[in-house]
Amino acid sequence: MYTIIDIETTGGNNKSGRITEIAAFLHDGHKLIDKFSTLINPGVPIPPFIKNLTGISDEMVADAPTFEDIALELDKFTANAIFVAHNVNFDYAFIKEEFRRIGRDFKRKTLCTVQLSRSSFPGLESYSLGKITKQLDIRLDNAHRAESDARATVMLFEKIISNKSNTGLFDAYMGLPKPEVLNSPYITTEFLKTIPDECGVVRFYDRDDKLIYIKRSPQILTAIGTKLRPNESRDYHEFVGAVHRIDFDVTGSALVAQLIEANEMLKLKPKFNRGRFSMKTHFALFLENTDKYGEVLVLKRRKEGNDPIMIFGSFTEGLDFLKEIGQKDGFKFSPSLFQNRKSPFIQLNNGSFDDLASAIIPDDSYVILDEASTVRERMAILVKQGMPMGYGIIDADEPIRDFDEGWVKHSFSHFPEMEMILRVYLNKNRFEKIIPLR
Repeated sequence: MYTIIDIETTGGNNKSGRITEIAAFLHDGHKLIDKFSTLINPGVPIPPFIKNLTGISDEMVADAPTFEDIALELDKFTANAIFVAHNVNFDYAFIKEEFRRIGRDFKRKTLCTVQLSRSSFPGLESYSLGKITKQLDIRLDNAHRAESDARATVMLFEKIISNKSNTGLFDAYMGLPKPEVLNSPYITTEFLKTIPDECGVVRFYDRDDKLIYIKRSPQILTAIGTKLRPNESRDYHEFVGAVHRIDFDVTGSALVAQLIEANEMLKLKPKFNRGRFSMKTHFALFLENTDKYGEVLVLKRRKEGNDPIMIFGSFTEGLDFLKEIGQKDGFKFSPSLFQNRKSPFIQLNNGSFDDLASAIIPDDSYVILDEASTVRERMAILVKQGMPMGYGIIDADEPIRDFDEGWVKHSFSHFPEMEMILRVYLNKNRFEKIIPLR
């Protein structure tokens, strides 16, 4: 059974946004069985942009049920069925978060019709719902309303099912990985059945128990299946020939999963990660001595210097940061030529580089609380001077005490990439809360 779902929301962030409408169709793989659809009172104002996009106004949802009102019915409607949506991680994350707010867990196997469509109909111009429905002649009358979008997704799903070239496609996305592709006594069907399809990291080891690949994923079992899905590439055959053991950590927190992945990639340099990092780190700030300006803080390509003070994904991001620092007393921002090339820099006016260091590196300490694998727990990340130090799992009702760091069970190394990951994640505001430590 499948529940094919679409939602409308007050925004794109599942931590700050709320659901305004939901539609779900129960499908047995051959035909529709049942339907669930309702507006939802989000309890917060609907932004004008969202109102113009969806047509859903504050007045329309004023007398609608809250999510808590419909949670039990939705839970029963989707129980024992695979959760299907177009860009499923979006819909699933919002619904999971709404359940978490009322103190309930929500866990379902998921299927994404975007991924299925890429395999079923390769070479299309776009796989967005609005574009793919036109290309496949699927009727979509009232876009950006949940029932209309969900019904169009149903028709897309049925086209995927009926595609004759899709033999084994659903097994590839939903079935367990095939342990027979590996020559290992440790990786069996029974072992794979113990791995939940939840947010976390998965690790692959060779016969010397050396880490050869690490991957974070919102669905770690699916990530294993994807990595072990047979193909004809040389990398694939080399990889499956090397794998001897798999382990995993369920985090619940996307931030912790990303920090674990980065920390172990940078520290252990697993062979099959091929040096790839999950975030671009092309530019960095370096402290340099010059004849003309004395000691300066300069923005350059990362490969052009050693020991970066701070790294950035793009030149613009680094430039904006330098401009902000340059507005502080004692410093002067210069966009002019530096060593015969355009590398913006900060020079001292009447400040000191100790002042500059404190302007760049925050001296505060705090704990980030984020979701864990159950609603009864929270993932806590300790941060000092902008650097993630480590993490641990705490009881959802347990207070964080200022100087008691006994809950930190796992530590991180001090790589500049770790600070960047944290900085970017905090800007997205997708965590529960921050608790300052004094």
